[in-house]
Amino acid sequence: SFLGLCLHGEAVVSTQSTGIRDCIKYYPTARCSICEEQAFPLDPKNVTQNIRHPQYVEYVYCSHVFHHKCLDTYMKTPPFKDGKKCPICGKRIFHEKWKETPQLAEQRWAYKQAKDRELAEVSDFMEI
Repeated sequence: SFLGLCLHGEAVVSTQSTGIRDCIKYYPTARCSICEEQAFPLDPKNVTQNIRHPQYVEYVYCSHVFHHKCLDTYMKTPPFKDGKKCPICGKRIFHEKWKETPQLAEQRWAYKQAKDRELAEVSDFMEI
Protein backbone atom coordinates (compact mmCIF):
# COMPACT_ATOMS: atom_id res chain seq x y z
CA SER A 1 0.00 0.00 0.00
CA PHE A 2 1.06 3.59 -0.43
CA LEU A 3 1.05 4.15 3.33
CA GLY A 4 3.25 1.10 3.80
CA LEU A 5 5.71 2.52 1.27
CA CYS A 6 5.72 5.81 3.12
CA LEU A 7 6.36 4.26 6.48
CA HIS A 8 9.18 2.01 5.25
CA GLY A 9 10.92 4.36 2.83
CA GLU A 10 13.21 7.25 3.67
CA ALA A 11 10.66 9.70 2.26
CA VAL A 12 9.35 10.14 5.79
CA VAL A 13 12.08 11.79 7.79
CA SER A 14 9.93 13.04 10.62
CA THR A 15 6.89 11.81 12.47
CA GLN A 16 4.89 14.91 11.55
CA SER A 17 1.69 14.21 9.65
CA THR A 18 2.82 16.52 6.84
CA GLY A 19 5.63 14.06 6.06
CA ILE A 20 3.18 11.20 5.63
CA ARG A 21 0.84 13.41 3.57
CA ASP A 22 3.70 14.40 1.26
CA CYS A 23 4.68 10.77 0.91
CA ILE A 24 1.15 9.67 0.10
CA LYS A 25 1.01 12.39 -2.57
CA TYR A 26 4.37 11.31 -4.01
CA TYR A 27 3.91 7.58 -4.57
CA PRO A 28 0.82 7.67 -6.83
CA THR A 29 2.77 9.90 -9.23
CA ALA A 30 6.16 8.23 -8.75
CA ARG A 31 8.09 7.09 -11.79
CA CYS A 32 10.12 3.92 -12.21
CA SER A 33 13.74 4.77 -11.41
CA ILE A 34 14.94 2.95 -14.53
CA CYS A 35 12.45 3.38 -17.39
CA GLU A 36 11.07 6.65 -15.94
CA GLU A 37 7.50 5.67 -16.82
CA GLN A 38 4.63 6.04 -14.34
CA ALA A 39 5.25 3.35 -11.71
CA PHE A 40 1.66 2.89 -10.57
CA PRO A 41 -1.33 2.79 -12.92
CA LEU A 42 -3.58 5.85 -12.81
CA ASP A 43 -6.55 3.71 -11.79
CA PRO A 44 -5.84 1.98 -8.46
CA LYS A 45 -8.03 -0.93 -9.59
CA ASN A 46 -5.32 -1.80 -12.13
CA VAL A 47 -2.52 -2.21 -9.57
CA THR A 48 -1.18 -5.74 -9.90
CA GLN A 49 -0.65 -7.91 -6.83
CA ASN A 50 1.28 -10.54 -8.81
CA ILE A 51 4.87 -10.13 -7.60
CA ARG A 52 6.25 -11.57 -10.88
CA HIS A 53 4.21 -9.30 -13.16
CA PRO A 54 6.50 -6.93 -15.15
CA GLN A 55 4.54 -3.88 -13.93
CA TYR A 56 4.47 -4.92 -10.25
CA VAL A 57 5.97 -2.04 -8.28
CA GLU A 58 9.03 -2.82 -6.18
CA TYR A 59 10.48 -0.37 -3.73
CA VAL A 60 13.89 -0.45 -2.12
CA TYR A 61 15.12 0.92 1.19
CA CYS A 62 16.18 4.25 -0.29
CA SER A 63 12.44 4.75 -1.04
CA HIS A 64 12.75 4.75 -4.83
CA VAL A 65 10.34 2.63 -6.86
CA PHE A 66 10.89 0.34 -9.83
CA HIS A 67 8.81 -1.86 -12.09
CA HIS A 68 9.63 -5.49 -11.30
CA LYS A 69 10.87 -6.18 -14.84
CA CYS A 70 13.09 -3.08 -14.86
CA LEU A 71 14.65 -3.88 -11.48
CA ASP A 72 15.07 -7.58 -12.29
CA THR A 73 16.91 -6.78 -15.53
CA TYR A 74 19.02 -4.11 -13.81
CA MET A 75 20.00 -6.41 -10.95
CA LYS A 76 21.04 -9.18 -13.37
CA THR A 77 23.12 -7.01 -15.73
CA PRO A 78 26.75 -5.93 -15.16
CA PRO A 79 28.53 -4.17 -13.63
CA PHE A 80 28.22 -6.02 -10.34
CA LYS A 81 31.30 -4.68 -8.49
CA ASP A 82 30.39 -3.58 -4.96
CA GLY A 83 26.71 -4.38 -5.52
CA LYS A 84 24.10 -2.61 -7.61
CA LYS A 85 23.42 1.04 -6.86
CA CYS A 86 20.16 2.95 -7.14
CA PRO A 87 20.35 5.00 -10.36
CA ILE A 88 18.67 7.93 -8.59
CA CYS A 89 20.53 8.31 -5.29
CA GLY A 90 23.54 5.99 -5.67
CA LYS A 91 22.81 3.98 -2.52
CA ARG A 92 23.34 0.22 -2.69
CA ILE A 93 20.14 -1.65 -3.46
CA PHE A 94 19.06 -4.17 -0.87
CA HIS A 95 15.98 -6.22 -1.65
CA GLU A 96 14.70 -9.58 -0.46
CA LYS A 97 14.35 -10.92 -4.03
CA TRP A 98 17.93 -10.06 -5.03
CA LYS A 99 20.08 -11.16 -2.09
CA GLU A 100 22.97 -12.74 -4.00
CA THR A 101 26.49 -11.40 -3.68
CA PRO A 102 27.99 -9.36 -6.53
CA GLN A 103 30.35 -12.29 -7.22
CA LEU A 104 27.51 -14.79 -7.55
CA ALA A 105 25.51 -12.39 -9.74
CA GLU A 106 28.52 -12.00 -12.05
CA GLN A 107 29.06 -15.78 -12.21
CA ARG A 108 25.40 -16.35 -13.12
CA TRP A 109 25.53 -13.63 -15.78
CA ALA A 110 28.73 -15.07 -17.30
CA TYR A 111 27.20 -18.56 -17.34
CA LYS A 112 24.08 -17.26 -19.10
CA GLN A 113 26.18 -15.40 -21.67
CA ALA A 114 28.26 -18.52 -22.38
CA LYS A 115 25.11 -20.62 -22.74
CA ASP A 116 23.56 -18.06 -25.13
CA ARG A 117 26.74 -18.03 -27.26
CA GLU A 118 26.80 -21.82 -27.38
CA LEU A 119 23.14 -21.97 -28.44
CA ALA A 120 23.78 -19.34 -31.14
CA GLU A 121 26.71 -21.39 -32.49
CA VAL A 122 24.60 -24.56 -32.60
CA SER A 123 21.79 -22.64 -34.35
CA ASP A 124 24.24 -21.28 -36.92
CA PHE A 125 25.69 -24.75 -37.48
CA MET A 126 22.25 -26.28 -37.90
CA GLU A 127 21.15 -23.26 -39.98
CA ILE A 128 18.04 -22.80 -37.89
